[in-house]
Amino acid sequence: MENTIIIKERIKYEYYVKGMHCPACELVVERKLEELKIVKNVNAVLNNKKVYFEIESDISSEELFIKINNTIKPHGYSIEQNKTRHKINFKDLIIGFVIASAVVGIFFLIQKLGIVNILGGRSMSLGLVFLIGIVASLSSCMAVVGGLVLSISSNYAKGKNQVMPLLLFHGSRVIGFFLLGGLFGLLGLVFNMTPRFYFIMSIILFLVMIILGINLLDLFPFFRKLQFRLPKKFSRRITGTETISNKFTPLLLGILTFFLPCGFTQSMQINAMTSGNFLNGALIMLVFALGTLPVLALISFSSVRFANSLKSGIFFRTAGFIVIFFAIFNFLSALVAAGIIFPIF
Repeated sequence: MENTIIIKERIKYEYYVKGMHCPACELVVERKLEELKIVKNVNAVLNNKKVYFEIESDISSEELFIKINNTIKPHGYSIEQNKTRHKINFKDLIIGFVIASAVVGIFFLIQKLGIVNILGGRSMSLGLVFLIGIVASLSSCMAVVGGLVLSISSNYAKGKNQVMPLLLFHGSRVIGFFLLGGLFGLLGLVFNMTPRFYFIMSIILFLVMIILGINLLDLFPFFRKLQFRLPKKFSRRITGTETISNKFTPLLLGILTFFLPCGFTQSMQINAMTSGNFLNGALIMLVFALGTLPVLALISFSSVRFANSLKSGIFFRTAGFIVIFFAIFNFLSALVAAGIIFPIF
């Protein structure tokens, strides 16, 4: 009697995805859909806001549509069968602008009272870097890191020591950001920190933060193509490391999160390079990592998912306006330092 192998035919699907605004969103959508056993070869593409995948099941198109939507909706995304015209949510924009204005006003007040030098001078102060870290930890950029944290929690849930892998992850992440930030600072030193180089780096930092802010506001879809990113295969390799069953995996993952696609992290890496000093670059990335730590720790030990909030759209708009303000303020400080303009603030 011959053995026969029945190979199910895979059906290809593609859907438009609402809610993606940065390269990290691609990874989040892919990771969530890959958790479904019937879904294979997932590829989310930010530039055309689509997700492509194959199905190895007899499920109907209607059932599949509902299943996919139910899987990614809790994380702030949804799928559509047809492309819809990009719409600007003016209500969320106005509310976000009002909240951001209030937050910025508080920053100025604290600065004027001399409590803390948040807004800094020639470059971003560590207080401002810490605040940007807090904002980043609540954005979809950190959703990938949050997903890794939850995966580590579930992978080691049956072990005797469930806390140690998480401590290794967070500890190695903080230390890794410190050391790699120092290397970025030295990289700036290699290029010789002349006033011209500092000014050029300030322009690059300004552009990276402006593009990040506009993408958070979801105003112009074209700007999604301008966001800098490492090759997608590299990011996938990092997130794929979590499947390795080894006690040192959390340690490695914590360090590798430094290279995950996140506009906030990239802007701070440029800021570290601008410092032109190992210690200053290391402190910038350390303080940024510490700013993201409270929320990531909360996710680690309580599985809280901030993306479930119905008001996440308002949060992203608020974050977008705050990032744009910081970008403009920092660039104006660079112009003052270069002697191009007189101090404004």
